Amino acid sequence: MRIGRLISTAMAAGAAALIFAAPALADSTISINPGNVPTTAQGFNTHTCDPNQGGGPFPGMDVWVFVLPGNHDTSGDFKSLTAVFADGSVSINTTDNPGNFSNGGPSTSKAWIITTAGRTLTGGSAVITGTADFFNLTHTCPASGSPSPSPSMSKSPSPTPSASKSASPSPSASMSKSASPSPSMSKSASPSASMSSKPSSETPKPSGGAETGGGGSYGVTGIGLGALALAAAGGIGLVFLRRRMDDRA
Repeated sequence: MRIGRLISTAMAAGAAALIFAAPALADSTISINPGNVPTTAQGFNTHTCDPNQGGGPFPGMDVWVFVLPGNHDTSGDFKSLTAVFADGSVSINTTDNPGNFSNGGPSTSKAWIITTAGRTLTGGSAVITGTADFFNLTHTCPASGSPSPSPSMSKSPSPTPSASKSASPSPSASMSKSASPSPSMSKSASPSASMSSKPSSETPKPSGGAETGGGGSYGVTGIGLGALALAAAGGIGLVFLRRRMDDRA
């Protein structure tokens, strides 16, 4: 029993000695995956705009997000990152730019930068705490908002010609239609001219009494003259009768 206790105690002491004697892992410097470059943010095959990883999309600005592949326990965390572009480089570190990193696990470590739109990423390097062999460009959030106004502005003037075309037919049509009654007025005046050119014998007859025969007017005149003659004869007869009665008296 005593021998067993001594052995176990010795083993525990040896393990503790090994633990405390093991040196801490040193930081390492790695490069970006060469298969990810060169590229622009717009030309990269994965686009994601995450509010927890740089946000976006932003007008005129690109967001680049990098990741340490593998398990966080072995790949470690980013301590600094330098992105190399065709026109210069951008560097960030956990001391001066803590808001540009997602460290501490359990997820893999990520870092992001924001640049002006259209830049071409050609390379990069990073200092990490783990043993990852390289880091990846996981996704980008390309700039948006700047190109959209130009097509809409070029298309906006197009309705104006259509408005001018729609307005042009209305007056001409209305004027041509309003002028059309003039021929009808000239046609309505034509019957009066034709009536005045006809002889007076064809003028409409009055709608008074019934028409008489050919000698109707002569018969009436003869009867009137006969009555006057009879009246005159009767008057003369009365004069002679009075005179004869006066002579007898």
